[in-house]
Amino acid sequence: MAGVARDRSLGEGVYFAPDDYLGFRRRLIISLVDVSLVFLLWIPIWILFTYVPYEFVLTPDLVWFFCCWCYLAVLRPSRVRSVGYWVTGARIVTLRGTKPSVLRMTYRLLLNLYSPFNLLFDLLWVGVDRDRQSLTDRYAGTCVVRKNAVPAGQAEIHYACYTAMTFVYFYPCVVLPRVNGVAESH
Repeated sequence: MAGVARDRSLGEGVYFAPDDYLGFRRRLIISLVDVSLVFLLWIPIWILFTYVPYEFVLTPDLVWFFCCWCYLAVLRPSRVRSVGYWVTGARIVTLRGTKPSVLRMTYRLLLNLYSPFNLLFDLLWVGVDRDRQSLTDRYAGTCVVRKNAVPAGQAEIHYACYTAMTFVYFYPCVVLPRVNGVAESH
């Protein structure tokens, strides 16, 4: 049908060269470093609340959760980045190539904590995904790329469908332009 218009309601996004997306090993290093630091953060908080008298409503758990949120949702997308991102030379961007908002990063963190995709499955997915994105990244609309990565081009954002164990999931992704009827590979 020649007169059918394509749905462009999700707008344009950027894509990167295949080598700019971080693979399994670097993602594993990021996870190990950042999870270790988050758990090590508990020690000074525990010491502070054990040996310093306090009469506040705050508990050590609430302080630790707040510090974890600041580290994983606020610091990661910032210019400073988390230690895991800094060590591996990575940064996180949205599908449009911009810095993710704190709200998007909070959603991504909640997907990591409470979604059916556990951390191991999420890391293994990076190895089979075309763009080396985890399922958490797919649903949050983010990409983890090299720090100095420059977008290779722009393309439309569409919803992709993923079916698993009788569930159908939709997530936004950048669909590469077609050349002579064949999708461009990257």
